[in-house]
Amino acid sequence: MTTLYLENGRLFTPQGLQPNPGLVIRDGRIAAIGAPCPEGAERLDARDLLVAPGFIDTHIHGGKQADTMDGTPEALREIARHLAEHGVTSWLPTTVACAPEALDRILTAVEQVRQEGTDGAEVLGAHLESNFLASKYKGAQPPEYLRPIGDPELGAVLAKHAGTIRLMTLAPELEGAEDFVRDLVARGVVVSVGHTDATYDQVMNAVDAGSTRVTHLCNAQRGFHHREPGVLGAGLVSDRLYTEIIADLEHVHPAGLTIAYRCKGPERLMLVSDAVRGSGLEPGRYELGGHPTVIDGKVARLENGTIAGSVITLERAVRNMVQAAGVPLESALRMASDAPARSLGLSNKGRIEAGLDADLVLLTDALDVRVTVVSGRIVYRT
Repeated sequence: MTTLYLENGRLFTPQGLQPNPGLVIRDGRIAAIGAPCPEGAERLDARDLLVAPGFIDTHIHGGKQADTMDGTPEALREIARHLAEHGVTSWLPTTVACAPEALDRILTAVEQVRQEGTDGAEVLGAHLESNFLASKYKGAQPPEYLRPIGDPELGAVLAKHAGTIRLMTLAPELEGAEDFVRDLVARGVVVSVGHTDATYDQVMNAVDAGSTRVTHLCNAQRGFHHREPGVLGAGLVSDRLYTEIIADLEHVHPAGLTIAYRCKGPERLMLVSDAVRGSGLEPGRYELGGHPTVIDGKVARLENGTIAGSVITLERAVRNMVQAAGVPLESALRMASDAPARSLGLSNKGRIEAGLDADLVLLTDALDVRVTVVSGRIVYRT
C-alpha cells in the first residue's frame, strides 16, 4: 500500500491542535506524527485546513436515492460514497422495523459490503432500529412490524446474523427486555434505549442489564418530569449512557443541544444524522421503509406530519453545535468521532494517534469538507 504523507495542516489530536506536524500513513494506519516525509511517499498538502478524525455516523438510514432498507450492496455503496463527501469515514447502516425476510436480506447485504469494502465510508456493521419498540413512541417506524421480544421468526434472523449486528435500539419496558439485553450484550451487540415510554427506573434497569446508549435523545421517548425523570432524565444524568443527538436544529432546539452538552460533555454526547433517502437531494417526495415521506429541505416527514428522520450531514451537525449551541469546536469534533467510536468499543478509531486507523477529514475554517481519507486511502477530494 502507498505511504501517504500529510503536511501543512492543523492537526486535531487528543492533546489539542498541533500546527503543521507531518503525519505518516502506512498500511491504512497512522504510522507517525511529527515525522519527516518518507522517501517515495505520496504527499497530501493540508495547507489552511483543519485535519480531524473522520466522522463516525452510528445512526443513518440513507442518502441520495438509496436507503438501507433497499437491501442491496449497491444501495449501501451509494450511501457510503455520499457520506464520504461529508467527512464520514465509517458508519452503521440503520434499519427500521420490517418483516423477518426483509431483515434477513438487508443484513446479508450489510455483511457482504462489510467484507468487500466500499469506495467511500467503511461499513462497521448494522444498527437495528428494531421491531422491539413502544407503539406510543414509534415515530415513523412502520407499526405493522412492531413485535414482542421473543418473536421466533425475528429471533432466527438475529441468531443467523449475530456477527453483523453492531447496535440495536429497543424499548426496555417491553416484557422480557432485561433478559434480552443481557443476551444481546453477551453476543457483542451494543444496546440502545429508544422509541420508548420507559420510566427512569426502567431505563436504569436496562443499564444494569447492559444497555449503554440512548437513541436520538429527546426524540421518540418519554420526556422529563420533575417527579418522573423518564428516558430524557436518565440519558442526561447517567454517566453509564452515551446519548445520540440530532443537531439539525429541527429535532432539538438549540437550547436543548446546549443542555445536553452541559450534562454529558463531549465524552458521552454523540452526533448522529438519522438521515434518510433524499438527504443530499432537492426537496421532494421520497420513501422510508415502504412509507412515503416529504422532504422540505429541513427535515423528512410522513404524510401525516410525523418527523421521519433528518437530511443533515455530520459536518453541518458539528457546525450547528459550535454556532447554535455554543460548543467549543474541539468538543464538537470529538462528539462526531471519538465519542461514537468509544460507544461501540472501537479502540482503533475516533482519534488521531499513532497506531490507529488513518480515518481523517480535512476541513476549511467554515467546516466544509475538502478531503476524506479512509484507512489511508483518499476517497473524496474537492
